[in-house]
Amino acid sequence: MAEFYEKRKLSCREDVALALAIFVVFLDFVNSIVHNSDTQLRTSIFALVVLLFALSVRKFYPNPSKKVWPWISSIYDNGVMIIVAVFFLFHVTLLNVPILNVDLYNVYENGDIIGHSLGGLMMWTIFAKTALEYSKINNKGWTAKTIVKYSMGALLVIGILWEFIELAASLTILPHVDEPINNKIRDIIMEYIGAGLMTIAVLKTKYPFDMGEWE
Repeated sequence: MAEFYEKRKLSCREDVALALAIFVVFLDFVNSIVHNSDTQLRTSIFALVVLLFALSVRKFYPNPSKKVWPWISSIYDNGVMIIVAVFFLFHVTLLNVPILNVDLYNVYENGDIIGHSLGGLMMWTIFAKTALEYSKINNKGWTAKTIVKYSMGALLVIGILWEFIELAASLTILPHVDEPINNKIRDIIMEYIGAGLMTIAVLKTKYPFDMGEWE
């Protein structure tokens, strides 16, 4: 086992949480077939592929090299993987809410607020974990403040890039996803609210990782 990879066995709670989240995404996959929901079907398949691929990497690549470690470290962090799984759980479920058979994103104008908040929370967690491990492995000695600064900056870049991708799609292959500029600004704000809440949680609880002292 590489010296920079401190393997932590899944606790009972983590084990159950991760398994349950993946199982619910699988149920969403079944639900999408039953109700012929193309969007939920595609999204649930993508979610299952991502989650199962990540778990497969942990199993078949137990000794990651030092060069790639910071960039894939989130896969090996049980807490981060649970957050990713929970994000997919909510995102896929809201595409076709069970029993109600309602696509929350299309029925309610602000239905994607939850998705963007959780998406920002998840992406910040991944970026912060990457920055933390990069600092450790390259002896940068970054404080929690520096890690938060870099991860928030990365989130802003990805958030803006995503909105441009949506804009390009609305002008070409997906005209139905066209949104006014104020909606796009709101999406980025919601992503930052989710990231901000997760930042506070990580600083307070030291979970799913410890970023160290603030300064």
